[in-house]
Amino acid sequence: MVSLLTILSALAEEKPPEPETIKKVISAKLSVKKMTLTVTAIGEVPTGGYTKPTLTRVTYIKQPDDGIQDYTFRAVPPAGVATQVISQVEASDVWESVPKWVKGVRIHGAGKGVLVKMLGEK
Repeated sequence: MVSLLTILSALAEEKPPEPETIKKVISAKLSVKKMTLTVTAIGEVPTGGYTKPTLTRVTYIKQPDDGIQDYTFRAVPPAGVATQVISQVEASDVWESVPKWVKGVRIHGAGKGVLVKMLGEK
């Protein structure tokens, strides 16, 4: 018979799931108001239960020549049983005092899951 202490010890050793890159970026919306850029992206995940979606701006040593700001799109997968249905997650980033060199954004999902959106594009 397994003791309660053994079970609690095993549970304590389990790490929470790490964020994963979204498999597919479905869409993105850019909004500029008073030099503030808001980027909102929707991505596809393989199951329900994904949490804490984040859209993270890449930090550059030198600004990119193409004027495209890169973002990574990630979310935390479910820790246990999840609905086996393709689902969507949404994340946003608000960038105050956006530099003048920015012409658009590139949102990175896994593999070919990349979406480029230009400022002023509908």
